[in-house]
Amino acid sequence: MKGLKILFCGIVITGMFSCVPLKQFQDLEGKYDSNKGELRAMQDENESLEVSNREFSSEIEGLKEEVLQLEKDTLRLAKKVWSLENRNKELAGQYGDFLEDFANNNKDQSSGELLKHLQSLHEELQKREDELAEYERELEKKRQGLELAKSDLDQMQSELELRNKRLFELESALSEKDSLMNALKQTVADALTGFSDEELEVHIKNGKVYVSMEEKLLFSSGSYQVSAIGIGALGKIAGVLESKKDINVLVEGHTDDVPYKSTVLLDNWDLSVKRATSVTRILLQGQNIDPSRITAAGRSEYVPVKKGKTPEARKKNRRTEIILSPNLDQIFNILETN
Repeated sequence: MKGLKILFCGIVITGMFSCVPLKQFQDLEGKYDSNKGELRAMQDENESLEVSNREFSSEIEGLKEEVLQLEKDTLRLAKKVWSLENRNKELAGQYGDFLEDFANNNKDQSSGELLKHLQSLHEELQKREDELAEYERELEKKRQGLELAKSDLDQMQSELELRNKRLFELESALSEKDSLMNALKQTVADALTGFSDEELEVHIKNGKVYVSMEEKLLFSSGSYQVSAIGIGALGKIAGVLESKKDINVLVEGHTDDVPYKSTVLLDNWDLSVKRATSVTRILLQGQNIDPSRITAAGRSEYVPVKKGKTPEARKKNRRTEIILSPNLDQIFNILETN
């Protein structure tokens, strides 16, 4: 009797240590949620870059109009300065003529009249020179403003080009990721054509390929030993994973809400974890797959696909999901380098 008790305790302890610790599972779940958040953030940033590019394009159009107006103003002022310079030359010539007439004591006019006219010409000449100087100062300001506007325009165009390049790279990476997932879904579905829709389902959700396999395909009720038919199905999936080395794998075990009773396992948590690790071991048997690509996790009854306590709902919830996700290093590198 004492020997039986010792044996029973040993079995219970072995079952407890065969399960993934709760902390490790929580870490894995956090990593999974973090990846979802990062992908959502990249999609949001993609949309933000598109909005920002539209705003930059609008600002650039405004700067182009401002540069065009400055060029027109500069040309107008340059013509005005040229006209004033010619007028000044003309007045200077007249001024010189009157000085010469005055020096020769022109008898046609009195000295007073000559001096008065001479003074008038001198004042007009001074006024023209002051006006010319003012126009030259204004012209110089316009030229400086034009150079500054052109510099700002060049800078904004360069920044817009960099943003467009980054946006193009992100869109290309996301498009490549989507194409990869669609192709992977088709490859997995083709590999599993011999199984019915009631036994398994292949679909894409949140940018990942989900292979959802019902309990009856892999396990007997309450068991975590993979059946012969299940081993065959997992072998086909493993063949796909062997050729797709840039795909990460998450194996999730799910149960219904009926309390699990066993002398070896404690509850549905234990059962879901044991089923996930059993599937993981089958995937790794005889295949050239890096074990670091695969994560096994148990979700117990807490992530149902169909709520309710009906036999149909519980049947749907008793499943194992193999979740295939792309390697996002390319997208992260684009974000880090920009």
